[in-house]
Amino acid sequence: MDQIEIDNWAKVAGNMEAAGTTDSWFYHRARAIADGKPDPMPNISELMPSSSTEE
Repeated sequence: MDQIEIDNWAKVAGNMEAAGTTDSWFYHRARAIADGKPDPMPNISELMPSSSTEE
């Protein structure tokens, strides 16, 4: 992620804080990225159920 994206996430987080809308995963993602922490959003593979080949 480049600095422009990080700056945009910081703006999103700041706007959400100003509006008092900090109870969502979107806010927590924005704040983490803005603070230089790892993106807490899981990879798509982590969201998909594992396939089973049981017969």
